Amino acid sequence: MIHIRFAKSAMENEEGMNHLWLQIAPPGGVQNVRLQLILPAGLHRFPNLNGTVEDSSGRMWINDTQSVTDLYVEIFTREPVPCGEYSLAVELSYTDRDGTGTSVKQVIPLKVVSEEESEEIRTNEEVVRRIKELHLTPGSSEPAHCNEYTPAKLIRLDSNAMSEWEKKYRVEGAKIESI
Repeated sequence: MIHIRFAKSAMENEEGMNHLWLQIAPPGGVQNVRLQLILPAGLHRFPNLNGTVEDSSGRMWINDTQSVTDLYVEIFTREPVPCGEYSLAVELSYTDRDGTGTSVKQVIPLKVVSEEESEEIRTNEEVVRRIKELHLTPGSSEPAHCNEYTPAKLIRLDSNAMSEWEKKYRVEGAKIESI
């Protein structure tokens, strides 16, 4: 019913980031499908990358289970967290045809490592490819929301240096001698 894959096998404890690919397959004919990601203390997430509707508590509402079966979420650390094994929980709730509410919860481990251990982190190329595809314009190989800025020309002024025009037209003030 819920299949979860990480983009990286672990994440760094300082400035760490990882992506989750959540595949859901609720039974046919269900309503009010909601998905909640429960993170341990110290880990945070951005709104889902699909643009699926979320409420203020971070619950994702899936109106059409035929078109939305894959959800992508970016998790990260804001400040250093202790290294070790953490547990994330994904809870899928829905109402069946008879009006009976059902909730399925799956707990998955996530390893948090130090920067020195980060060289051992492996990436899941399929998840990485899918995350990159989310940022592409349909039918194009260019990112959809890529703002390109040209660097501003930096002008440095040296108060001791004078251009030729300044030397030619400079008016020196008279010195006043004190008595």
